[in-house]
Amino acid sequence: MITCILRNHDFINEVQVTAQVFFPGEKFAFTNAISETGYTVVSDFEPGGAHGFVFENDVRLSHYFFKYDNNVSYLNERRVVMLALFHALRRVIPMHTPWGALTGIRPSKLVREWMDDGCGDNEIIERLTETFYVSDEKSQLALTVAHAEKSVESRITNTIGLYVSIPFCPSRCIYCSFNTSDKPTSADFLERYVSALIRECREKARENTADVSSIYIGGGTPTVLSENQLEKLLYAICDNFSLPPEFTVEAGRPDTLTTEKLKILRKYGVNRLAVNPQTLNDHTLKSIGRNHTAADFFTAFNHAREAGFNCINTDLIAGLPGETPDDMRRNMEVLAELSPENVTIHTLAIKRASRLNEIRIENKSDATRQPRGEGVPLGTGIAGADTTGVIADMLAIVEKSCAKMNLHPYYLYRQKNMAALYENIGYSLPNHECLYNVGMMAEVQTILGIGAGAVSKFVVGNKITREFNVKNPEIYLAREQTLSIE
Repeated sequence: MITCILRNHDFINEVQVTAQVFFPGEKFAFTNAISETGYTVVSDFEPGGAHGFVFENDVRLSHYFFKYDNNVSYLNERRVVMLALFHALRRVIPMHTPWGALTGIRPSKLVREWMDDGCGDNEIIERLTETFYVSDEKSQLALTVAHAEKSVESRITNTIGLYVSIPFCPSRCIYCSFNTSDKPTSADFLERYVSALIRECREKARENTADVSSIYIGGGTPTVLSENQLEKLLYAICDNFSLPPEFTVEAGRPDTLTTEKLKILRKYGVNRLAVNPQTLNDHTLKSIGRNHTAADFFTAFNHAREAGFNCINTDLIAGLPGETPDDMRRNMEVLAELSPENVTIHTLAIKRASRLNEIRIENKSDATRQPRGEGVPLGTGIAGADTTGVIADMLAIVEKSCAKMNLHPYYLYRQKNMAALYENIGYSLPNHECLYNVGMMAEVQTILGIGAGAVSKFVVGNKITREFNVKNPEIYLAREQTLSIE
């Protein structure tokens, strides 16, 4: 437990996310007194700046004062508080922090704001590296992605995106905490769920007048639907919304994708497909809870090409348990032969509700009962522990391989509890960037969400509001049925 004390401000979230960089996986308690045991962090704000203090067992280890100059437009009180605490913590707790004091989900969004204020590339890099202590590599990545997002933004101005949620999978991956259900789902329930989606689709279409630039059917695994159910849904979407320039369907589990489903997808104008193996190591696929093999992925990918898909995305995860940089190197060599138009690299994030987090907690408990030096092997751990540089090496391999394939980073985002504090990156061939991904992650257009767990995000100028659909599919279905009766 990490004790946190706030003085003269109430930036609770800013203090906690900053402290989490250095205390991954820990719980936090906000009090008024320094703890006599363990670590305490103190954040104090005054008109001239912010103080950050670090105590251990009631003994002060570090203090840092960050001066607040309100003439510096890109530094506000929140950021000054975070920077003071960040520098106090980094003095006493060794931690590799490639993103420095930037703790937000969207680093490139801050860069785009600076661009809009008239900052040049050199000034942006200087701010990132010298003020926020972002590494040279990550600073350049954020700048590159910001430029790519700007380019895509110009293609989706005054349009909206549409997201349709199919929160069902044939099995549950051990790292997953998304709104998915891996229980055997009856055909009748899926049929009723599709009917509810169609009702909401009609409702959203009546409310919307803007042009649609992208449709994204995600999950879960949308191709878990039967061929008949898939066709019903696609027909309803096309009947209520005009066919957009980009129409994506996730077929994340290759074992759910049939040649007949591919024909149906093409029939209704789907022109972008995500076939996501996560790894091409059969042993890892089995250990993380997936029911397919690498061979299944190759078959699905080739069938998609034969069906006429000329924009295919593949997802891989860096940091899966037991995997090495050599595994990632082999993955990328295989992908180079297949030549996908998009590659998305996720850094493993150990979510609180995932089975992997349960395993981590069990191992941590076991380790405390063993002599020092025994227990959990060193390697990649939760949110910050990359003790052998495994993930850094993996991401370097990906970057080099993608460059050879003429794939360039065009969007990125970060997550809580992400191993080694890295990021998720989308790579794309020029002019094959996913419009929906940029619109959603860069927050530059309204997104209408349909289905259980979907979120509608309304972007009006600099103001963003959200509406959340209920997550549980059974409750969502009951509510939609009630609305249809009324």
